[in-house]
Amino acid sequence: MEIFMSEVINGALKHFPSRYELVRVAAIRANSLLRGDKILLDERKAFGHKNTVISLLEIKEGLWKKK
Repeated sequence: MEIFMSEVINGALKHFPSRYELVRVAAIRANSLLRGDKILLDERKAFGHKNTVISLLEIKEGLWKKK
């Protein structure tokens, strides 16, 4: 599955007021994935992507929000 990061980032920015906040929240989620948290995306969408991309995709889809 080919993804375009500009589309992912622009979609994720709809949930946050600034890029800085998006980066901070995506980093928190990527670290939690690294520690072993369950991926919330469909496995086909997440397959082959790194935690940073998966975290942005989850935010874009509205599956993970700031805690």
